[in-house]
Amino acid sequence: PRETLGKVKALYEFAQWCFVDRHKRKQFDDIAAGHQAALIAMGVIKEPQMKEATGPECPVSLIDVFEKYRAIKFLQRETDDTIVIIPRDALKWQDLVAFRDVAGYGISLFEAEVIMGLDGIFEGREDG
Repeated sequence: PRETLGKVKALYEFAQWCFVDRHKRKQFDDIAAGHQAALIAMGVIKEPQMKEATGPECPVSLIDVFEKYRAIKFLQRETDDTIVIIPRDALKWQDLVAFRDVAGYGISLFEAEVIMGLDGIFEGREDG
């Protein structure tokens, strides 16, 4: 239905923000911070108030699909003071079947299609 397509589109926009846009913005902000620090040190500008960038929200009805994707795609390692998230290789349909069988999560055909779409966004993040 049209409502479901709208929610999937919103989920893909959320993933685009998480995997692509936010990362590019952070890279730009890191460069800009160095320039800004130099201008502040020279007395050219005062320290501006920074506002946290926010993107689209994940549709509530698809949060569980996004969480399944994260569980399949990323390995998480925790130390005393950090959490490192390591992406696995590009997903294949067999990965979804193996995850379903091992983890005991049900994955519908719809969820599988959405998860593969999310992985396409993640894997294409370097291409623009």
